[in-house]
Amino acid sequence: MTYSNEPIEIDGKIFQPLLHLLYVEEPDFGCEGVPEDGAVCGSIVAEDAAGRRTMPIEEQTLFASRLDNDTWIGMTDGVLMLLDAKKHLSPLNEAEQMWWKTK
Repeated sequence: MTYSNEPIEIDGKIFQPLLHLLYVEEPDFGCEGVPEDGAVCGSIVAEDAAGRRTMPIEEQTLFASRLDNDTWIGMTDGVLMLLDAKKHLSPLNEAEQMWWKTK
């Protein structure tokens, strides 16, 4: 599914897409190893009404989340929801909410 902000019906509920996560890149440091200072970050390539962009995500947040390739974030009944690649809807967990606030 490519980005569209058109509402879709999932399990009898209306899901209003806000952001399509195209792919998630975990941190990769190669032979240099993990940096000593600063947060360790991966990145998320996503698309919304404004276009495609790459956003950082801290490693701890990424691993505590369910953010993955081809997932969506949107609204259902006034609640931020995650729509996974298997088309299952669920409210954002704490890590996902934390990332959403900083994106």
